[in-house]
Amino acid sequence: MHTSSFRDILTLTRFPVSLAVTFSAFTAMVLASGELSAAMLWPVAGIFLLASGASAFNQYQEWPYDELMARTRRRPIPSRRISPAEGLRIALIGIAGGLVILMYESNWVCLSLGVINLIWYNGLYTWLKRKTAFAVVPGALTGAIPILMGWSAMDGDLLAPQVLFLVFFIFIWQMPHFWMLTLKYGQEYRKAGFPVLNDLFGDIWIKVIVMTWLIASSGASIMFVFFRMVQHPAIGYGMLTINILTLLIVAYQLFLASSLRFRLIFISANLFMLLVMIALIADRMINS
Repeated sequence: MHTSSFRDILTLTRFPVSLAVTFSAFTAMVLASGELSAAMLWPVAGIFLLASGASAFNQYQEWPYDELMARTRRRPIPSRRISPAEGLRIALIGIAGGLVILMYESNWVCLSLGVINLIWYNGLYTWLKRKTAFAVVPGALTGAIPILMGWSAMDGDLLAPQVLFLVFFIFIWQMPHFWMLTLKYGQEYRKAGFPVLNDLFGDIWIKVIVMTWLIASSGASIMFVFFRMVQHPAIGYGMLTINILTLLIVAYQLFLASSLRFRLIFISANLFMLLVMIALIADRMINS
């Protein structure tokens, strides 16, 4: 396989996003079990393959629309570096591989959640994106369900307050990302026929919405202390520092900077989530 084709497959399967989804599920596994074990390897592999296959299938579903937008027309299928048929094959291999692994190496709860998430993402959410600018609200569940998959893979109680609050945190953390995309690419989405938030609100109100959701997710992460998911004082203060720095960076970029640096905002928001997950894992390992 040539390097370029391998790179195209990574792009098709949205490797960074699939990896982030898998890491969130892994975090839930550690929180549920209180340890690192070899038993986590197969569920992690299954969740990663399922996420990768679902992402590739989504690009197969939407490649005619991707052709119409400058942001997405260089993706593998619209650029014809990968044919639609080949893209579909890659997607189905990933989905089938993930489901088979979860079927034989995990439990029926984790497998069922994976099937539900697949239907929700590639079925309901993909359809809703063509109907409403608020499709991102139910769509954000697709990023939260892997938390439940990781938790259930370790036989954790799905009604435990800790996992429900972690799901809530991941759910609201995704919102600023969606809204920020409309700030930068709203005209392109509109050109491709997608309803956009720009049709309902001006840029300043979208910025306020982005900041509101980011403050909410920041506040939610601090609440981990009250759920005793973070007990070590140093980790708690570290999370508070991360929150303050993230809010200051994003607030400055949205409201004070002469020109928006979207890359800095996205890096800051993603790093925020990653560090929160690492903090939760570290605290669980220290106190287990």
